[in-house]
Amino acid sequence: MTPIHPHDYIQSYEAGIASLKVNPFDRDLQHTVVLALARAGALDFAMCEYNRYGLADVRGHEDIMALNGRLSKDLYLRSSGKKAIKHAGDAARKYEAAFQDTLGYYSGINSATMALMADMPAERVSARVEAIEALLPVSRDVTPTDHYFTEATRAECFLLKGERSKAASALQAAIGFDPLNYTAHATTLKQFMMISAKRGEGVDWLSDFRPPRPLHFAGHIRLKQSGIDQDALEVSISDALQYQDVGFGFGALAAGGDIIFAENLLEQGADLHVILPCPRDIFKRESVMPFGETWGQRFEDCMAQASSVRILTQSDQWPDKTVNRLSGLSAMGHAVMQGCALSVDPLQMLIFNDETSLSYTATHAQDWAVTGYAQFRFSEDGLHPFNDRGPDADSEIACALKAEASSPKIYPDVMTAVKAAFTLRAAQDETKVALHLKIEPEPTEAILNQVLGGAAPHSLLATEAFASVFAAKAKGRYKITYAGQVTSGGETPIRCYSIQKAAVLTDTLS
Repeated sequence: MTPIHPHDYIQSYEAGIASLKVNPFDRDLQHTVVLALARAGALDFAMCEYNRYGLADVRGHEDIMALNGRLSKDLYLRSSGKKAIKHAGDAARKYEAAFQDTLGYYSGINSATMALMADMPAERVSARVEAIEALLPVSRDVTPTDHYFTEATRAECFLLKGERSKAASALQAAIGFDPLNYTAHATTLKQFMMISAKRGEGVDWLSDFRPPRPLHFAGHIRLKQSGIDQDALEVSISDALQYQDVGFGFGALAAGGDIIFAENLLEQGADLHVILPCPRDIFKRESVMPFGETWGQRFEDCMAQASSVRILTQSDQWPDKTVNRLSGLSAMGHAVMQGCALSVDPLQMLIFNDETSLSYTATHAQDWAVTGYAQFRFSEDGLHPFNDRGPDADSEIACALKAEASSPKIYPDVMTAVKAAFTLRAAQDETKVALHLKIEPEPTEAILNQVLGGAAPHSLLATEAFASVFAAKAKGRYKITYAGQVTSGGETPIRCYSIQKAAVLTDTLS
């Protein structure tokens, strides 16, 4: 499977701004800057910049004109009631202007869909659909991605006409042209779910087109604790990964259960994403090698094939119960964010004997139960669903918030910190805000200063550690999007995410 590489909106913004100093009237660069701001969650500032650059006056450039519609569409997605209908109408008119000027089918199909969202007359929607269908190219001499979007647009035309079986056939054809482009598939599914929700129709038929599911995995180091024969366990895990259509796995790589999960994920062709609580050499020394040289080689083999490796802290205090919990929450949060990005539900699988209630795996089970997503554990006779609703010890997760020209403030849990950040943004719209976990002995204030130094104006950015832990706790109430890396001050780049309040317009596909 092809790994998903998120776009770096922060670097796009920074590069665009730097280039504009040389070519201040370059419309494509202005478009890049505004789009990066919108994608990074600074929607209000993006709209200000769109107008400041005079992009609303541009004609004959579909990307720039359609971006105006996209900004109004984003306003629609974060609004409700009459205000949402107004924004949908604005988006429809702006997309329509782009379509009339350029005859681009991207702006045309969005014009039709947003007209539906705005409760415009059905004749308006159907007329635009007919015009788009007449314009769609039929040549096969295009890239797989271009072919995908052509057929996906054709599928959207069918869906807007109420011809669901034809929409399904066209969508199947689209995916056949670019089968591993899961990000594009997810964008299409979200659009189709938005249309179906507006019409009060079910979305079960879209489950056939869902991307693979993300998994959080964990398991005992000493496999005897699980009470399962290892050979039988290997077969059970392989079968379960196929049955649940798992394509992405997130977890650590301790000896025993973790490594067995990782090996099976790799054998199935899934992406393995490793999240370690501490530096690699320390983790291997303490959590792998004491259990035998063979586990050490298996650890290295998995690391070499992993799609990504993340280190939560640089602490040498390992093992540590709190850091282990945070590392597990981070892996869970990455699985949840991947599911949100792909419009599919994540799940958790554990090699876990619930008699060992004080184990690290037991803690991971309790934390995942809070997400509300499916949870399974392996026993002697296979995989079984369960739900281990233990205590939700949010008070153990200290966090830090810092705005420009102020000292950091410490909060007892991630949710309280995020709410405080939104309250601050509402009171001081122009300020930049940064969030990070408070993990000793990390230099928390220096990290927050680095994030603020590279953040775009009006933005709310969280470090990857904070964002991933928060995602495991947010229960779908917030949209958490990779924004890129900040590189200010010549320090090691820090991966950051934007946090926005989510509009509850669609559901994921389970």
